[in-house]
Amino acid sequence: MLITIGREHGSGGHDVARLLAKELDIPCYDKEIVDEAAEQSPFSKEILDSYDEKRVAAFFMPVSHFGGLNGGFQLNMQVAAAQFDAVRSLAKQNNGIFVGRCADYVLRGRPELLRVFVRAPLAVRIQTLMERKHISEEQAKKLIREVDKDRSSYYRYYTDQVWGEAGNYDLVLDSDRFGVEGTVAVIKCALKELVKRRS
Repeated sequence: MLITIGREHGSGGHDVARLLAKELDIPCYDKEIVDEAAEQSPFSKEILDSYDEKRVAAFFMPVSHFGGLNGGFQLNMQVAAAQFDAVRSLAKQNNGIFVGRCADYVLRGRPELLRVFVRAPLAVRIQTLMERKHISEEQAKKLIREVDKDRSSYYRYYTDQVWGEAGNYDLVLDSDRFGVEGTVAVIKCALKELVKRRS
C-alpha cells in the first residue's frame, strides 16, 4: 500500500496525510524523506532542507562552496536525486504515505500506488494560514504564492508534468468541501476499491 499526497499550501494536505497514516497504521513520510536522504547521501540535513521542493530557477545562482553557477545547478540535481532515492528506499521497506517531493512520479507504475492531490479554495487557504501562523492576509497570500510556485516549478522540472493537474493523479480532493476527516474517508474508500481490483 503506497499513497502519495500532493497538496496546495494551506489546503490541509499534511493533516490529511498524518490522519490517514494514523487510521491505516502505516508510516507517513514528509520531512522524514529529507531525514532519510540525509542518512543515505553525503548531504547534510541543512543543505537538503534548503533545496527541498524549491523552484529550480532559484538554483541558477552561484553557490560558493560548489563551484559557482554550474556547481549550484549540479547540487540541486544531486539533492533531488538523493530525495528520490530515499522515496524509493522507504517504499521498498514498508507500506507508506509520501507527501510531495514528486513521489507520485518517482513511484509511478506500481499497481499498489494511489496518487492523491489535495486542494482548497484560495480564500480558505489564506484564512487557514492566517490562523495557524498568526500572519496578515497579505502575508498569507504571499506565502501561498511563493510555496505553490516553488512546488509547481520543482514538479514540472523533474517530471515534465503539471503540478496539480487532474490527469496526473487518481484522486483530486477539495479538503474544504470534505473536511480533513471526510477527505481521509474518501481516500480509504478508494483504497478498498483498489485492493478489490488487484485481488
